[in-house]
Amino acid sequence: MTRITGIRGLAIGLVAAYAAMVAAPAAQADPTGAMSALTAVAGQGTGLVIVSPTSAGQGDFDARVKVNIHDAAPNTTFSITRAVAAPSTGCASPTPFIEVATLTTSAGGAGAVEFERGMRHGPGTTMPFDLILRVIGSDGTVLQSGCMTIIGK
Repeated sequence: MTRITGIRGLAIGLVAAYAAMVAAPAAQADPTGAMSALTAVAGQGTGLVIVSPTSAGQGDFDARVKVNIHDAAPNTTFSITRAVAAPSTGCASPTPFIEVATLTTSAGGAGAVEFERGMRHGPGTTMPFDLILRVIGSDGTVLQSGCMTIIGK
């Protein structure tokens, strides 16, 4: 009888441990970084943008930016552009969009690029700002991110 209780205890313990893992909150990204889906404004495709500020700027803004696209037209060249706005404005009155990178989709309509961006704000300061990315394809496709508030390290 003791052996059966031991197995039941082990089974109950395993079930409880599994339930605790399922109920635990998912890991959250660093609060100074941001992530946004890319959605089609024109044409086809979707994607994701991840902005991860680093401390490499030694007081000036520096970030790694990852952009991936899928379900787009094959062999399409995309221009990744960005505009910035004052923090917490919801990207109201952004600067003009400027190109920061390019990528070309594969025959399957997917592509990715990772690049580094930096910005000098002045000696030893990193100011928060709102950021929006627009990805423009050579076929007329336009994908756009949501407004992301970025806080440098």
